[in-house]
Amino acid sequence: MKAELKAWTPFGDRIRRGVRGALLTICLAACSLFSPPTGMAAEPEMRFVVVRSNQAGCEPTCTEWISARGAIGPQTPALLKATLKALAGRKLPVVLVSSGGDMAAAMALGRIIRKNKLNVAIGTTVFVGCQRDEENCTANDNRGAHFIGEAASRGICLRACALVLASGIRRIAGEGTLVDSVPMVGANAADTRRLVVYYGEMGVRYQLLAADLKGEGSNPGRWQMFKALLVTSTLAVDQLVDAQICRGTPAPDNCRVFTTMDLE
Repeated sequence: MKAELKAWTPFGDRIRRGVRGALLTICLAACSLFSPPTGMAAEPEMRFVVVRSNQAGCEPTCTEWISARGAIGPQTPALLKATLKALAGRKLPVVLVSSGGDMAAAMALGRIIRKNKLNVAIGTTVFVGCQRDEENCTANDNRGAHFIGEAASRGICLRACALVLASGIRRIAGEGTLVDSVPMVGANAADTRRLVVYYGEMGVRYQLLAADLKGEGSNPGRWQMFKALLVTSTLAVDQLVDAQICRGTPAPDNCRVFTTMDLE
C-alpha cells in the first residue's frame, strides 16, 4: 500500500496539476461531453494488435498483451470482439492510449472488456521490428509473434477513454500517465443517468468520483480517482507484462510458451 500511495503527496499533486494543464492546453479545446473533441488533430480510429514482450531473457515464455491506441469510434467494439475471437479465450491485458471519442462506443467497448474479465492499463507500446501500421512486414518472422515490443507507463487517457479504463478488472494508471477530462455529466439528464449506471456496472463509486468538483470541466484528482476505484493501482504497467509474472504457478493467461513447433 505504501508503494501505491507515495505518489499522492500534496507537492506531487501540484506538479501533476501543472503538467495536466500544459498537456490539456496542447491536446484539448472546450467541447460538450457527448460530442467528438474539437481543436485537436484527428486521431486515427483505435486499432487492437496482440504484442509479445521483447524483454531480454524471457523466452521461451514471454508475456503478451493487447495494444489499443487511437480514437474510440462506432466500429471499435466490433474490432475488439474480432481480436478476442482470434485469441480463442486467452485473457490478455489491454494496454491503452486514447484521446477519447464516441461515448456510446466507449461504454460498449467497456462492457466487452468487463464481460471477458480483462485488465486495463494506461501505457504506450513501443514496437520492435514490425510497426503497428506497417503492412507486409517480415521483420519478426520466426520470433513467435507478428508484433514484438515493450509496454511503458506513459501516455494519456482522455474523455471517453476513462470509461474504457473503468471497465478493467484491474485499472492501472502509473507514474507517467495522465487520466483527464473524466466524463462526469452528460449533455442532458438522460446522458448523465447513463453515465451513472455505467460507472455502477463497472464498480466505480460515482458519488466519490464526482464529489467536490469545482464546476464544469473540472477533473477528479488522482487520489480521488483511486478512492472511487476508477484507478485501482498507480504502479507501473510492468505488473501485467513483466516476465517475472510468468514464474508463478499457475502462470497468468498472458504468458505464452513459444517453441519450434509454432514454426511448423
